[in-house]
Amino acid sequence: MRWSPDFRRPVALVVAGTLFSALPGTASAEEAHPPGAAGQGLLAATGIVHGTAQGALVLLAGLAAFAAVVWLPVSRSSGTRPDAGRYFTRGMWALFGVLLFAGLADLSLYAVRVSGEPFGFALFREALFETRSGLLWLVRIGLGFAVAVVISRAAREGRPAYWWTATGLGLVLLATLTLQSHAAAVGGALPLLSNWLHVVAAAFWMGGLVGFPLLLLGPLRKASDGGRTLLRRMAVRRFSVVATVAVMVIVVTGIHATLLNVPNAAALVGTSYGRALIMKLGLFVLLLAAGGINFVDRGRGLFGRMVGAELVLAVGIFLAAGFLTSLPPAGAP
Repeated sequence: MRWSPDFRRPVALVVAGTLFSALPGTASAEEAHPPGAAGQGLLAATGIVHGTAQGALVLLAGLAAFAAVVWLPVSRSSGTRPDAGRYFTRGMWALFGVLLFAGLADLSLYAVRVSGEPFGFALFREALFETRSGLLWLVRIGLGFAVAVVISRAAREGRPAYWWTATGLGLVLLATLTLQSHAAAVGGALPLLSNWLHVVAAAFWMGGLVGFPLLLLGPLRKASDGGRTLLRRMAVRRFSVVATVAVMVIVVTGIHATLLNVPNAAALVGTSYGRALIMKLGLFVLLLAAGGINFVDRGRGLFGRMVGAELVLAVGIFLAAGFLTSLPPAGAP
């Protein structure tokens, strides 16, 4: 699956812009007490690592949902059921590995930032067992491991109940992101519910960006030409419905989060948080455009390339989200 240079270059530039736009070194004078060079580097590393961990978590939950909501119904109704379980299992364990190691790095950076002390085992142990972030990380890893184990069981036995169980565990797993978000600091049931729905919708949408490449590299590639075309068209059609609903939820909940965290237009363009949000919104629009092309194309022509482009843009969105959750809201004093 090769990309044309004309398309790959602007996508790479946009993703790179996500990183540099949110670096605290570019903050305006309105942001009090800008950190020194070491602090800037630490905050940049925190944003990248945090975004990587968040992305792995969302994709892990989303892949389980994609298998249950899209792949199983499509494979049953098409009458052709190529084995996709092992590909989903490999993808799931790979994502869990990224979640594990990125989470370890994220917690380590958190401990250094909060304490101001050099990193050491004692500091890490204290952050792991004596802070809310550490306890949430332990719960997250336990739930992520449970999702991967259930998916492995589902792949061996082929029972739909296991796929749906993994999806349910994934929804609970996503709640750990909400409990560590700005919505948790605001308090109240509505901000928490809105944030959880936001990440759930993102998982259902982004899960297809991992699920389709796994299928293209596995069972769809091995199927006959007629069977491959039928499966792909049916899967794209069903996923388009899921993605459309997910995008609607993302837009509504995203507007709600923006109203909570960005008090005015000046804060949007004059703070690191606001610029990271603008970059995330720009990537979101590009992702919508790529998804729209796939919706119109119905799994033909540029499908493989556009899925790859969507996955790269999703990585940029996760990195922007990592900075957003690492920075204080634009309205913070």
